[in-house]
Amino acid sequence: KAARGNTEGEKVVLEDAKAEHERLLRLKSEQEKSLTAAKNETQSDLRDQQATIGELQGKLSKLKSSLSDLLGKSYDAQDVEDAASFAAKKTGVRKDFIMGMLVVESDLGRYTGGCTYAEVEKGAEQRYKSGKLSKASWATFQNRRTLFKGIADSLDKNYAKLKVSCNPASYYGTGGAMGVPQFMPDTWMGYKARIANATGHNPPDPWNLTDGVMAMAIKLSVVPGVTSHQRTGERNAAKLYLSGTTSAKYNWYADKVLYWADNYERLLDH
Repeated sequence: KAARGNTEGEKVVLEDAKAEHERLLRLKSEQEKSLTAAKNETQSDLRDQQATIGELQGKLSKLKSSLSDLLGKSYDAQDVEDAASFAAKKTGVRKDFIMGMLVVESDLGRYTGGCTYAEVEKGAEQRYKSGKLSKASWATFQNRRTLFKGIADSLDKNYAKLKVSCNPASYYGTGGAMGVPQFMPDTWMGYKARIANATGHNPPDPWNLTDGVMAMAIKLSVVPGVTSHQRTGERNAAKLYLSGTTSAKYNWYADKVLYWADNYERLLDH
């Protein structure tokens, strides 16, 4: 069983772009208003803007609240910064870039841990039986459910009660994304060994702040130029994290991430 899980994990790294594309579709409806507003912000507009300490502290407060709700434990801003600093030291990803990602991700509603897995499971089965979920999508969900149960068992947790992203309301698909990085179970398995090696937590826990931020940083770190802190590399990494592509149509997202990363460094990072 463990060997099968490892094999699935190795395969998913190669299929990561496809999985991320599916994740983007899953989140599309929830983010529609944010996306429309964000697309109107040009790179030059963002460059001219200067965040105030109050604005950034407001963003960090929202991030802290989002993470606390998702992970079921109270965290303060220092906890988040400590996790980002640790991930930065281990991966070479700029700490302020990680913080920028966390701020924008929470603002766009990516931390949608509003459902238990039992709710997602029931909803997915109902959709399949009613013909609203294809056989291929149902097979993918079943495979992910098996992996999810294995992850929960390894952490001595009741899989049915764990908080994950909900099934989308306005289009067909399934929820089940886990923890801080909002990885699907097969994506998590692809990075599991590297996360464990970096944090020393074996098995690593998607709902642990340190493990979750580390997972995000590792995923960012594989993009060329990120660990050498090149602007182009960070822009590409942000777009890949959102959409699985480096398409220019996601420049607005990279602009937002780098804007908050730059202002975090300027105002609060001493």
